This record gives sequence, structure tokens and C-alpha cells, in this order.
Amino acid sequence: MKPLILCIDDDPLVLANHARSLRKHFTMHTALSGAEGIAAIEQGGQYTVILADMRMPGMDGIEFLVRALELSPDTVCAMLTGNSDQETAVRAVNEGRVFRFLNKPCPSTEVIDAIQACYERHKDLRAKRLVEEKAVDGGVRLLTQVLQASDPHAVNRSQVLWEYVSSYYKNIDPVGGVPRDLELAVNFRTVGEVVIPSSLVHKAKTGGDLTAAEERLVNSAPEVGGQILGYIPGMENVASIVRYQEKGFDGSGVPLDSVAGEALPFGARLIRVMSDLLRLEASGVPQRDALALLKKDGHLYDPEILKVCMTRWRPPAQTQFERIRVTIPLTELCISDVLSRPLHTTGNTFVAPEGTIVTKPLLRKIREWQSLQMMKEEVDISILRPINPDGANN
Repeated sequence: MKPLILCIDDDPLVLANHARSLRKHFTMHTALSGAEGIAAIEQGGQYTVILADMRMPGMDGIEFLVRALELSPDTVCAMLTGNSDQETAVRAVNEGRVFRFLNKPCPSTEVIDAIQACYERHKDLRAKRLVEEKAVDGGVRLLTQVLQASDPHAVNRSQVLWEYVSSYYKNIDPVGGVPRDLELAVNFRTVGEVVIPSSLVHKAKTGGDLTAAEERLVNSAPEVGGQILGYIPGMENVASIVRYQEKGFDGSGVPLDSVAGEALPFGARLIRVMSDLLRLEASGVPQRDALALLKKDGHLYDPEILKVCMTRWRPPAQTQFERIRVTIPLTELCISDVLSRPLHTTGNTFVAPEGTIVTKPLLRKIREWQSLQMMKEEVDISILRPINPDGANN
């Protein structure tokens, strides 16, 4: 099958000349304007190469190519121009990602050679993309297995967060949906904890006192996760989101660099808002109150995301989630867990009522009584979990 080529020029005679010289070698489509070319792509044109004139009324060649590549990123571009100044050439390469740059008048043989070179470039890009896709698929499967083995509850927590992130996009971009990179970042946001000693992760989550060195190691989990994901070809954007997921909008937090505000990946900013919102909701704070608390600490969050959440965002339907009571070993009790029954010592001394959010001071007191063998070995807590589509959970 011949490569499919799109030629754009506002001069019908030029397009006719292109058609005569190129049709033996390629399948040709033509357009008399940038707008007409964009329409051809939007209507499903899977073009291998685009050959565009620089000087066109309404939308010049570079503006056209920028929009065309947003719609068809694997297409390779060539440009014809009668103005060969350096500024135009630099813009064409940098903005329009032009692979071949031809000056008018240009012999048909040179045009054919340029398009052929673009076609070879296209094949190389496609081959590279297939390799990257296979690497990503393999890496995703491996990391999923690792997370499931190291933290069985990670998948459940990621699913709840995913529902919140997805519902946000349904409000701001109902057609486009959640970008694939953000979906992967949600799934693998805790992968950095895998290389941190499990005893240390447990110690941090259950309120144990950490040395300065231990605290730095625990806090490095997002950055380590970004490094792990960065080793997988094609996961660079995912790695960046995971790396900055706990960074404040004002630049505070980890990692300790100067990245802040809109320089932070949007996915990282959204995860920060949604994960902190879920943390508050899971601890029993009503959603409207939880959003108000986030707004109070507004320097940590993207103000536009908070504005959307406060005004027009709707979370997943409540029927998709349920709060259930689970019994866990007392040694597994963590900060921010919610007690689902009143807590007493073995001597029936009252410790805390039902619905109490476990704080670090409370957990420290519980650990002291536990060390004196004055606490039961198990405790009941309340957790939020997604309900399966068929309405039944295992």
C-alpha cells in the first residue's frame, strides 16, 4: 500500500503539479487551506506525511502543522517556502516539528526525495512507538504484580482515587476523558514505597517515632517512585506526575527543588487535591467541609482545581462506595484510621468513642497501653471501598 500524503497549498496550480509528480509514488490528498487540511485530518485521514506551504492566508503553514500534529502526532511534516530566512526555518523546526524544509522553486525530484525521507522517518517512529508500548505494557504488568504482593490494599485505594480523578474529568472534559499517563500515575503512585524497608513504612504509618534519616527516607517515596517509572521507555510523563504528587502548589514539600505552581504536572496537582480530599472524607469529614479545609490551606493546592471542585465538580455517585467495618490487628492501626466501635482497655477503661479519627498522640497512648498488655490484640475500624458494578463485593 502506498503511503498516504496530504499536500496543503492555497494555489491550485501548485497542488495540480504536486499531484502529477507524486501520484505514481504516493496516495495523494490535497487541501487549499490550513482549515481544509485540519478538517481532512479530523475526518479520519491517517496521513503518513504532510507537505505544507508556509505562506497561506488565514493560517500559515507553521500554525497548521502545530494543530495537525496535535491530532496526528505520528505524522511527519515537510514544508515548502519561498522565504528561506533563518527565523522562519527555526520556527518551522521547533514549533511545527518539520523534518524536511524545502525552498521554492523546488524540482519534483527533490520533493519526492523529501517525502520519501519523511516516510522512512515515519516508519522509524512507528517502530519505536511499538517497542515503547510493549515495554510499557510489560512494565505495567510487572509493577502491578509487585504492588499487589507488597501492599494488597494498594489496588483498592488506587481504585477509589481513580473514581474521584475520573469524575473530575467528566466535568471538565467529558469527551476526552482521563489522559492515559494520569491513569497510570494513579495506579503506581505508591510504587516508591516498594524499595523502602517494609518495617520502616509500617512504622511511619502506625505512628512510630522516626529518626531524621528515617523520615527523609520515607518522604523520598514519591521521588523514588518517579525514578523507577522513569526507567520504562514512554513513562516519562507518568514518572513526573508520581514524583511531584505530594508537592505543594507553593513549592513546599518533596522533592526539594524549585518546581512550583503551574510548572508542576497537572496530574500531580490533581492527585494532591483528590488524595487529600479522600483522606479527610475517609476520616469522617463531610465532603463540603473537607473541601473547605483544603481551601483554608489553599497555598498547597492549585486554586483552579479547588474552584472547580467547589463549584461544578460532582464526585462519584455515593452508591459506588460503601463504608464497611473491618477488624485488623492492633499493631496495624494507623494514623487517620477511623474507629468503628468504642475503644476500651482490657480492664474496660474507656479510650476513645466510635468515629474517632486516630491521631498521633492517641496512637502513642494506645501503643503505651499495648506495651503493658492492657489492650486487645484486634481493633475495629471503618474504611471506604468501591462497590463492584454487579453490586457484590468479595
